[in-house]
Amino acid sequence: MNRRDTVQAILALVVAPLSAKAQQPGRTYRVCSAYIAASSSVRQFEEAFLGGLRVLGFERGKNLVYEVRYMDGDPARLPAVVDELIALKPDLLVGIEQVAKVMRSKTATIPIVMPSSTDPVAGGLVKTLARPGGNVTGMAALTEAMAAKALEILSEILPRMKLIATILDPNVPASPNIERYVREAAGAKRATAVFYLARDRAGLVQVFAAMERDRPDAILNYSGSGTLFGERQFIADSALRLRIPAAFASMQGVEAGGLLSYSASLSGLYRQAASHAARILNGTNPAELPVEQPTKFELVINLKTAKALGLKIPQAVLIRADRVIE
Repeated sequence: MNRRDTVQAILALVVAPLSAKAQQPGRTYRVCSAYIAASSSVRQFEEAFLGGLRVLGFERGKNLVYEVRYMDGDPARLPAVVDELIALKPDLLVGIEQVAKVMRSKTATIPIVMPSSTDPVAGGLVKTLARPGGNVTGMAALTEAMAAKALEILSEILPRMKLIATILDPNVPASPNIERYVREAAGAKRATAVFYLARDRAGLVQVFAAMERDRPDAILNYSGSGTLFGERQFIADSALRLRIPAAFASMQGVEAGGLLSYSASLSGLYRQAASHAARILNGTNPAELPVEQPTKFELVINLKTAKALGLKIPQAVLIRADRVIE
């Protein structure tokens, strides 16, 4: 456990007694979650969420029933999966923004917690971050701003970068906002941003065929898509095959072989989301529970990938890295 995790655990233990008082003795709470990706791709986040709930007094097998469905990268299954979960009459639904949007279209009464979202205001899920005003709340990952920051870091590594490819999922509500941020950041570096759309593996195959023709200088994979998160290995391998440096919206993409990521910790967001979930299970109205934003962001660099691409990472970038993969 690192220092950040230790601090979060201590804070959770302080809050736990307060949470326990609010629970109804003898009651079992039902939480239902849906992931577009395969179980192996998101297990660490699920463990972070359930671990956070456990510390706050909600333990699977004791007073918590946790139902989860995985779609193995097939977003077409999402509406049916959500219907199945709602039929279980849960006390709480859990899903990233892409999933929460479908959940919200199916119910306006069951509380929904987003462990990660790109722009829930633009996506119509909440009225404002401070006062969501409906049945949805959770965490905002600031994906658009992080994409712009990753582009700046790439420009330090690739000072002659002129063409930046960004992969977007049209199923993600905030895609237009991500596009706007990236265009502005690219323009500030006198570069051109080009956007490729993909909903699944078949779409990614077409995207990389187009990139092989267009030859961008760098790739941004900051889509906020659960589907594309599950395809991070394919994206990293394809980028490396084309010898194009790729920046990802999570360190998991760098572990798969991407060049770098600049983002909040996804596991940390899921742990924080557990606090939202516990408060709602204890009676807090999600309409009045602010959507929280991360306060710490991590720069992760894969030096093995840099070497394979023939890139030298400037010392000014390396000293800012929170983690270096060698």
